[in-house]
Amino acid sequence: MPKKHIALIMPLSTYDWGSNNCGGVDSVCQMFAEYLADHDDANFRFTIIGLDPQSKIPFTGRVIPLSDNVDFIWLPTSSKQTKFKIPGIIWQNWHVRKLLKILNPDLVHTHFWSALIGSGFRGKSVVTVHSYKKIGRHNFGFFNNFLYEKIIPKFTRHLGDKKFVVGDILKQALAKSNIKSNIIYNPIDDSFFNSVKKNQLIEHPPHEIKFITCALINPKKNIEQSIDIIHMLNQNGIVCRLDIVGGKSNKEYAQQLERKIETLQLEKSVSFLGRKNKYELIELYNNANCGIFTSKEETFGLVPLEILATGLPLVCTEVGILAEKKEFFQSIGILYLTESTTTDEITTCINKFDRELSVKKLKELFNTSQIIKQYKAIYNELVLRLSDNNNV
Repeated sequence: MPKKHIALIMPLSTYDWGSNNCGGVDSVCQMFAEYLADHDDANFRFTIIGLDPQSKIPFTGRVIPLSDNVDFIWLPTSSKQTKFKIPGIIWQNWHVRKLLKILNPDLVHTHFWSALIGSGFRGKSVVTVHSYKKIGRHNFGFFNNFLYEKIIPKFTRHLGDKKFVVGDILKQALAKSNIKSNIIYNPIDDSFFNSVKKNQLIEHPPHEIKFITCALINPKKNIEQSIDIIHMLNQNGIVCRLDIVGGKSNKEYAQQLERKIETLQLEKSVSFLGRKNKYELIELYNNANCGIFTSKEETFGLVPLEILATGLPLVCTEVGILAEKKEFFQSIGILYLTESTTTDEITTCINKFDRELSVKKLKELFNTSQIIKQYKAIYNELVLRLSDNNNV
């Protein structure tokens, strides 16, 4: 029996996995794609339409084999490599429509809900929603915000036979629009679990506590709270520093942070390291004592889980998956920050953290193979239903 053909539409900045990324969704999709390329499947073959956020190369439609079971087609998200300036959504959807007509898959699974608009595809489809209206989106100006927060949701609401979200905040937002969805969590890349981190006690001064965080530099990430924690610790005689990994997506906010650092006289204690690839990030985590994550809003929140997966303790805000599964994360030793959090609570969290227990429990819940199995079960359900309908 021939394998069923699944077309996957997802943001991908590279297929040299981990060498580049343009944010959390890109990282997650790289995990999915790498796993599928590395593991043969008896029932499915895959063609990945990879939408490159950086539009590094022109569109050619060339099929690149990644393995016996997975093909790849680059699709730049913009027309900047051509002579014409075409709105991104029109450029993307026109090419998706052409590709789906050529590929004629049995099922489409898209991580861009809007890619189904005008696709012409009449088969079964699965949507993984990573952002909706204002949730999970940055401010890109009035017209872009109006388009993606007001207009596009009116078209997408009826598209997709099965809709999945990565967290409860999105599930509730869709429910308010009378859209049914189910949760499938994001996985954690195995590379973080395979990293070795030794416990490092920091009880005796003048040992320096090395904190690390990773986020795009924008107001939703609330990095000023992480800086305040460093200031509080320093004021209480705990020598520490903070390394901030991530691109400056909001320059005005980045300047505000720089002024705050100067005002608090933390120039020697806080550093902006810019973007790092997966392997550089793992090395930085392995050279740190503790992760810190103070975001205000996350649809999931992959970064703090990656920090934990490397064996680091974590202090964090109650946000995304950290809020949804608070009891679980408390059981593995993370500290939730409040207005009354003390220096002793933070140092105790670091010193009493059980790395082996944390990594073991985390891997049981968020490993890639288990997440992929959930999606393949959905593929089977929809493809079998389609086959049954065709046989009637």
